[in-house]
Amino acid sequence: MKKNKKKEKYSFIDLFAGIGGFHIAFSNLDCNCVFVSEFEKFARMTYESNFRPKYPKLFKNPKLFSGDITEITDTDENILENIPRFDILTGGFPCQPFSQAGFKKGFLDKTRGTLFFNIVKILEVRQPKAFFIENVRGLLTHDEGKTIKLMEKVIKKLGYSFHKKIIRASDYGTPTHRPRLYMVGFRNDTDNHIPFEFPNPIELKITMSDILGGKADKKIGYTLRVGGVASGIDDRRNWDSYLVDGKVRRISVKEAAKLMGFPDDFIFPVSDRQAMKQLGNSVAIPAIQATARKILEVIDQVK
Repeated sequence: MKKNKKKEKYSFIDLFAGIGGFHIAFSNLDCNCVFVSEFEKFARMTYESNFRPKYPKLFKNPKLFSGDITEITDTDENILENIPRFDILTGGFPCQPFSQAGFKKGFLDKTRGTLFFNIVKILEVRQPKAFFIENVRGLLTHDEGKTIKLMEKVIKKLGYSFHKKIIRASDYGTPTHRPRLYMVGFRNDTDNHIPFEFPNPIELKITMSDILGGKADKKIGYTLRVGGVASGIDDRRNWDSYLVDGKVRRISVKEAAKLMGFPDDFIFPVSDRQAMKQLGNSVAIPAIQATARKILEVIDQVK
């Protein structure tokens, strides 16, 4: 009898990687990260501290742990030279140009809003099987819906499908609302018209009482703020303070990491303020992983 071959790993690249939420989600599904890009120095510190011990090959070549993605995507030759072949493009590209808290400049923000087109360039040159990108829900209605329509048009012109949905992290097992716009697509010859559906919601696995270790005043917690500056329970914009067993206290970095689905052994070699900022910028891993599993199911069917 022939021995069963080990299931082939799909490869992915982690763009605008932050502290590695996408990386953890896809690695949990036996996928292999072959390229990372993250510009912010403190996020790079946290990313490297957590992933270098487990994936040393990714950090042996400095090109594979890139800083400024615009320097790599300025020419087709640079993309081919610096980014290895891969199956799935992932990334949470900068959300500030489209967010409620930001200026909503969109593509007029020349430093961040146009980074979507760097993703487009990589798709065009490397032609992976699929992509999975995310952003704030405000992108869906930005400029009266014209921005998302343009993005969809550009993606489809490259020969990819385009699926979008607002996903709440609280629908996939973790007690934080964090609504985000997920965008998924498959190369036209890859999906073979196999329908893609975003994952169905599941029951909440843990509540804020479980996270905070006491009876909390809220079952589902606030969305962590990117700014990382503490607020207060009486602040109308409160995001970090809770009543626990009748006493007011702020959520800790360790608790906030658990809220976002990061493993218990995840470390932050930065200040607590930086760590909270990084978590506010991060993705909710359980929701990402649930969607990633559906993406892999489509690719598996094609194979």
